Amino acid sequence: MRYEKTVAIVQARLAGTRLPGKVLMPIGTSSLLERVVERVLRMQRIDGLLVATTHAPHDDAIEHLCRSNGWACYRGADEDVLERLYRAAQSVQANHIVRIDGDQPFLDWREADRLVDMHLHEGADLSHNLSARGSGLPDGAGCEIVRFEALESAWREARDPAQRVHPCEFVFADPKRFRVLSRRAPPELARPGYRLRVESPDDLERARRIHRVLGERACVELSRAIALLDSDVLTRGVAM
Repeated sequence: MRYEKTVAIVQARLAGTRLPGKVLMPIGTSSLLERVVERVLRMQRIDGLLVATTHAPHDDAIEHLCRSNGWACYRGADEDVLERLYRAAQSVQANHIVRIDGDQPFLDWREADRLVDMHLHEGADLSHNLSARGSGLPDGAGCEIVRFEALESAWREARDPAQRVHPCEFVFADPKRFRVLSRRAPPELARPGYRLRVESPDDLERARRIHRVLGERACVELSRAIALLDSDVLTRGVAM
């Protein structure tokens, strides 16, 4: 049986329209990107981690953060995210890529491991537990795993600009050609209405508040963040 290498690739850059520079903004004692990486490093079903950023000069700061923390860093295309992800995966000879955005400070590493196990056991081309695709997890707590050959097909064939920005969209769009699997959230984590991704100042303040309450130095478990948000909803009647 051929050994297959699984690598988590965190996509991060400083450019953006809603919250530029967010990946280096502090959440408690760490930056947003450090919060994401600390969760990825808790995964047991990956063989390595790589941060994929761009060649843009302002992203020198991301490479510097990677080097200072001992993380591998790949720099590539800016707007063509599919090109950047493909080349990053190619650079480390990954057979399977766990794709994670750099704005997910509450990624659930245990669910990510379970997703990897399912993906490899079932021989899927693409597996996910994304809130936007009906997993039931809070937005920002899930990820997707793509087989390198499927990613390479997307890289070669995708022409739609949206499919170049969203690297797995080409694979999702052709379920007859690619085997795509979905993993549902366990009941205790099923909160599809909760938003834990950081894309706006309000999102950032929510993440900071969770860490202030639960411990600024802690790697906060998703279940604890959900419990806090449940309490807020119950006591104040506000949606998160």
